[in-house]
Amino acid sequence: MEPVRLHTPDPRPALPDWMLDPPPARRTLGDRVAGGLAALPGAGWLRRRWWAWQQRQRLYQRFPNTVKIGAMLISFVVILAMVMFAYGLYSQA
Repeated sequence: MEPVRLHTPDPRPALPDWMLDPPPARRTLGDRVAGGLAALPGAGWLRRRWWAWQQRQRLYQRFPNTVKIGAMLISFVVILAMVMFAYGLYSQA
């Protein structure tokens, strides 16, 4: 004998029908252009190369401390040049 299962009916959602069953998305100009570009010969290879290039490991990720020291030295030189420029500009007045 099968056990008795209590089933409570699902409440009717408070959303309108157009939200529960939306119309299909329209193809925009961007979708059509992207589809046309994807159909060109070599587009798949170019897209895979672009993805591989985006997934590469950046220099600041491979050598974080070296990049930090270099950035500190570059910023010191830039600040020193700005201070010397301001001193030279205002010392003549």
